[in-house]
Amino acid sequence: MTTETQLMLTPDQKNMIFENMSDGVMTVDPDGIITYFNSACANIFEITSPNNIIGTPFTDCFMSNKKNRAFNRLFDGCINNNERPEKTTVRYRSGNIIKHFNIAISLIQPEDTNLSVQKSFPGMIILIEDTTDKFTLRQHEHDCAYIFAGLIICTSLFLFAWSLLRFTLHIYLRSSTYTFIIECITFALFLEIVFMTSFSMRDIGLVPKLSTLKKNSLETLIIAAVTCSLLLLSKVLLNFIGIRIKPYFIGGSLHGAYVYIFTSFVQEFLARGVIQTSVKYLMRIKYQKTFGIILTSLLFSLMHIPLGFYFMSGAMLLSLALGYIYERHGNIWGCVFLHWCCGYLGMCLYF
Repeated sequence: MTTETQLMLTPDQKNMIFENMSDGVMTVDPDGIITYFNSACANIFEITSPNNIIGTPFTDCFMSNKKNRAFNRLFDGCINNNERPEKTTVRYRSGNIIKHFNIAISLIQPEDTNLSVQKSFPGMIILIEDTTDKFTLRQHEHDCAYIFAGLIICTSLFLFAWSLLRFTLHIYLRSSTYTFIIECITFALFLEIVFMTSFSMRDIGLVPKLSTLKKNSLETLIIAAVTCSLLLLSKVLLNFIGIRIKPYFIGGSLHGAYVYIFTSFVQEFLARGVIQTSVKYLMRIKYQKTFGIILTSLLFSLMHIPLGFYFMSGAMLLSLALGYIYERHGNIWGCVFLHWCCGYLGMCLYF
């Protein structure tokens, strides 16, 4: 048996090799008709019936969307100008879905090797690697870097200003002033996310999943009822044994409750939607969600340092609980409600 015979593969063997590849494989004949389309290619393009693609023109199937300019230009050069491009990364839009591909195109060599110039399109073999997940990860890392840079700058300026006013100029600001500063920081970070990152509203927890909305709402109400009951019970017990933290049982006002709704939303967006989401995307390690909750809670409590150690400790405990709820629900709205009712009640009872 000659070496040439040993290296020859049957059509079934070639098909088995192509079907077991993770990359998409497609062949197009000199007339621009698709002649082969493996399963990986069907998965990449989300085509449920790949057999219907075979025998159809490549341009009609994949080059009809004018928004895919780089993709169309790449294959137009091959089909119409007989160009042999290098491996290229392009973006491909199908409906509302955007993907990123690494595409390698090999033009089929003509059988007549004596021809020095191939004047017409000889057909091509296309290898497609779906790099959407890798691109998304790199994009999220880029976005998180922007967010953390903005967060560090804002937090540093906030603490420097507080230190200057408190210890150098001996100016003591009201708690509402510090809360207003945190809200301004949050608004600045929100603008940064909208205009400088690729995060969607769902990524930062502003859009809940309708399929779990009822379950999450019921769970939030139960947790709120239990937590508020424990806070009231603890205050009753402290008063009963003679420990009076403040001269009256409860403080606060109806106006303060209204204002705290906005404060709760702003702070939860900052803590959960911005910080915790960014930490989770960046920390590709074991227990990344747990570390994300802990680091977020530490930073969140640090921003409450002008209000005193006990208040800062309470913010830390509340943030740990709300971080867990955020990971369960995937949106900030349950956290906002719990922050509002439990946080405001806690401040009225103890601060």
